[in-house]
Amino acid sequence: MVPKKIRVAVLTQEDSFIIPENIKLLGESENLELVAVVKIDAAGSLVNKRSLFIKGFGLIQVVKMGLVSIFNQVLNFIDSLSFFKLGLLKSLKSVSVACDSEYKIMRDPNDQSSIDWLTKLNIDLVVSFSAPCVFKSELLKLPKFGCINLHCSLLPKYAGLLPSFWTLYEKAPMLGATVHKMDDKIDNGAILGQIKIPTPSKTSMFNVIRDTKRAGGHLMISVINQILSGNVKAQANHVETEDYYSWPTVSEIKAFRRNGGRLI
Repeated sequence: MVPKKIRVAVLTQEDSFIIPENIKLLGESENLELVAVVKIDAAGSLVNKRSLFIKGFGLIQVVKMGLVSIFNQVLNFIDSLSFFKLGLLKSLKSVSVACDSEYKIMRDPNDQSSIDWLTKLNIDLVVSFSAPCVFKSELLKLPKFGCINLHCSLLPKYAGLLPSFWTLYEKAPMLGATVHKMDDKIDNGAILGQIKIPTPSKTSMFNVIRDTKRAGGHLMISVINQILSGNVKAQANHVETEDYYSWPTVSEIKAFRRNGGRLI
């Protein structure tokens, strides 16, 4: 029997923009109990790719992005003075406090100490918001309803890393977000829900990240409600070699800039 409230743990990477908003949506859902927010501090995290972005986009663009992040940190500090009652919530830790859930930093959620900690929480579902690592078998099997991930493209197209860059780089006619079941390959599990977003004629990576993640957060709530009601409809997700993208090279980022592409 499906529980009245599904116990959810979120595994993600540090973000001061949209991910805290999406976690707040989970925390406010009447069908969910947000029991843990886990920050995965791995080499593949976006915040650990500063040198790539500086070399590709240039210092000015990266500084602009940094200033937005600093502004969000200031808002988060102001919010902390009210014990997060203002609801600004610009960090993973702040949203976990506001939602009265556990907060933990992990290097690798697949290691035994992490698995043991998650097991004690008796979670029903793991939600990944751009978790920067591959989930292995023991972690995938741990929750009763498995692990599901938000990927910000229309899978199977633009699977892999940084879809916000590649959809713009290749001038994809449509943006979107996908919630899919996770397996031991990147962005390879069955599709549980998708939403399409038109690509604006002039935009930036930051705007694409914002719009797709925000739409994806609401999609995630919808998919979880379908799981609870037993009405979720899985679709095949056949990721081919040509659909998968890794980090762009510095020369690819520079080519993107020459064609009018922007970070922010």
